[in-house]
Amino acid sequence: MKIAYGTYAMPMVPLEEALLALAEISYDGVEIAISPRHNTAPDQLDPERRRRLRELLKRLKLEVPALFVLGKVMVEDEREHWGNLQLIRRVAQLARDLDIGPKPVISMGVGGRSAEWMERREELARLLEDYAELASEEGFIFAVEPHVNAIVDRSERAIWLMKKLNNPLVRLHFDIVHFYLAGESIEEAVFKLVPYTAHTHVTDVRRYEEGFEFVPLGQGELNLVRYVRAMDEAGWKGFITIEVSAMVWSKEGYDPFETASNSYRVLKEAFEKAGVAR
Repeated sequence: MKIAYGTYAMPMVPLEEALLALAEISYDGVEIAISPRHNTAPDQLDPERRRRLRELLKRLKLEVPALFVLGKVMVEDEREHWGNLQLIRRVAQLARDLDIGPKPVISMGVGGRSAEWMERREELARLLEDYAELASEEGFIFAVEPHVNAIVDRSERAIWLMKKLNNPLVRLHFDIVHFYLAGESIEEAVFKLVPYTAHTHVTDVRRYEEGFEFVPLGQGELNLVRYVRAMDEAGWKGFITIEVSAMVWSKEGYDPFETASNSYRVLKEAFEKAGVAR
């Protein structure tokens, strides 16, 4: 397995500067967050900048496990859904321009609310069928991310959705923390969901009597050694991608470079303690 970092954690840093910093820290890859706030929306990246980014990624030997589009699949009207599909089509072109691989992964959050599951799960499947059709046309894999309190927030729902679609072009973007918050054990969630996974996040969390707080990796209660070992035993061969929540990076005094460096050290140590090679 390899270690990547998501630039979602670095909205205040130009992408080029972020790539240089992550390569210096020794990350194997970088998940690029796609949003206007990150100055990475497709219309913010002209052909010349795309060329420079492609050459920089190649020079730094940084792989891109996914392009992470900040949005949600579960929307309230057809116009918004259509807009999302057009955005994803443009992101697919960006993936080609950056030359990130023959079958790039493009991911997006699932959205919706947990209480809507029975009422709207068929609707969610229909929406994802449109993403599957687009993925077939444009040559990518679409990875949908379950999330705590979202319409898909536990393993049984994620598996139902994957079996309902039965399409290798729509997979899971699997962050263990959301299933941990649903009360599932690390091993239970990993072994159930790795077979359906195209991309990962790992986020840390602290739980309280009322609510929870996402925190930098190593500062919460998630057992990273157990997680890394379980992913290895489940047969995952790809990237473990560190995500830093907006709960962290929106705070005053946040240092994006220090957080990236500390996160790498913590996950690297977890690999070593788990006896998992990179």
